[in-house]
Amino acid sequence: MECTALASEESTNNHGVSCEQMALYDYIYVDLKKVISVYSQITGGIVEVVEHQSERISTDDNKRRYDFKVFKHDAGGTTSSHGSSKYSIKPHHALLTELEKKLEDEGYLLDLSSQAHTGTLKDMEVRTRLKNTFCVKVKGKAVIEDYERLKLQGEAFPDVVKLVSRSQESAVIDSPEYQQILALLQSEETTLNDIKDRNERARRKARMEALRAQLSDIIKAALDTPHVEQWILDGMRTWIDAFLSGIVNLRIYPHLDQDDEHVFGHLKRDCFEDVDRNTLHFTYGSMPTEELTMLGIITSVPDADRSNFDPLHEFSKDALADYESVENAFRGLFRGFDGLEQMVRTCRYPRVLLYPLTVYRSVESSF
Repeated sequence: MECTALASEESTNNHGVSCEQMALYDYIYVDLKKVISVYSQITGGIVEVVEHQSERISTDDNKRRYDFKVFKHDAGGTTSSHGSSKYSIKPHHALLTELEKKLEDEGYLLDLSSQAHTGTLKDMEVRTRLKNTFCVKVKGKAVIEDYERLKLQGEAFPDVVKLVSRSQESAVIDSPEYQQILALLQSEETTLNDIKDRNERARRKARMEALRAQLSDIIKAALDTPHVEQWILDGMRTWIDAFLSGIVNLRIYPHLDQDDEHVFGHLKRDCFEDVDRNTLHFTYGSMPTEELTMLGIITSVPDADRSNFDPLHEFSKDALADYESVENAFRGLFRGFDGLEQMVRTCRYPRVLLYPLTVYRSVESSF
């Protein structure tokens, strides 16, 4: 989707969007395989991958010609080399913007950020539409929760605290207040041996102990850093490995006055546009100042009242066959862990859970 510098004011791109009105997108996350799957279903076609192949052939003559009058002889030979290269051009930005348009035109997209949309995620009409809609688009303040990054930070936390504490201690020792008390203490120690009176020596020693305690209190006050018990850090690592391994949650808050409402989804690590996620955390941060947009497939719209569906109800009868008892026991193990999974999944009313397709920041032209 290109807009050339020679285009007139009335020129448009292939999608009927004025070049001067077109928004620019910084795509942070794209699940291209899923995007192509959805696009193909809507259009009834196949998104092609264009391949270009080029070949290079070179010939090198290394011949020496001799003429002996009687016969002519060519010494040496001819060598040739053959090489080829192939590269692919995959559809990307044009495909992504066109997918949004087709989803909206075909009635498969609910845009929670459009001016035409009114109501919050608690409105029954909105939740009914969400349950009967394939995709949703939402824009707002974002929170990024990378649990693997959190685990690494937890592992390094004790060493970081030691480093910070050592730095603070060094700064306190070099402070004028500390140095003044230290000089007074050293002066008392120097003159202590010259005092012969037992009572005076006892008073001098007591004064020196008070100075040492004062120095210790100054350092303790400066080293008032947060302390986390090691068992807590170990437990956090175990919890993440068991329930949240590899999870990166993105939460979008469309209405800041409704802080209990947000749309969220898990971002797959291999679908980030930048393979180095440290770049994302450094540039945007875990709580970006600018609004982000997420487009995704709706996977869960929890009701205000908990569902009465009980998959084990069939085993509630009095007499169970042996094979039914075994099945009930094993399936009951899964139900026993449902509470823990619900805690880590955090999908509850009035939130909405998505399978993200794209995440980006968009900016309209200022002209």
